[in-house]
Amino acid sequence: MQRQVVLVDENDREVGTTDIDQAHLGKGQKHRALSVVLYRKKQGKTELLLQKRAETKPVFKGLWANTMCTNMRPGDEYMMRAVTRLEEEMGIKMRVEDLRTLYRFSYEANDWTNPGWGENELDTVVVGQWLGGMKLNPEEVEEAKWMEWGELQRDVKNKPEEYAPWLRMIVKDNRLIINSKKEK
Repeated sequence: MQRQVVLVDENDREVGTTDIDQAHLGKGQKHRALSVVLYRKKQGKTELLLQKRAETKPVFKGLWANTMCTNMRPGDEYMMRAVTRLEEEMGIKMRVEDLRTLYRFSYEANDWTNPGWGENELDTVVVGQWLGGMKLNPEEVEEAKWMEWGELQRDVKNKPEEYAPWLRMIVKDNRLIINSKKEK
């Protein structure tokens, strides 16, 4: 059985469902997505946990992205989906109460790693602080690393082709770092 995703308009009103592959073919169809960014404070600096997407991913494979990104299925709740997928992809066990929604944005991007595919998402950004370990699922994630916020900003600017388009947009949006600095 193919996995279904929730199609939406720009105002996040549901307009139907479709197969996940259909939602990503060509320019794609607008669907709900979820991007989780985990961070930690280390020696007075903020570091973000990044994942390198596995080569088996249908879109933007082999690129660096935020800690976890996924599509929303019919009936999914954002925080429960975040907790479930963090464990499935990264081997990270979080609690719903340790995450919070930061903002939502809409974007479209053609996939240069797999021509003919793309993203057309209404993406909800969720953040949380993480200090524990992880056990990566090789079907989802090739590798993971912590990267200091300023270094990530410079790297995204200098080597944008190495990063997933949604992460580049999240990095350029100052709400992420401003809000993560407020947390202890």
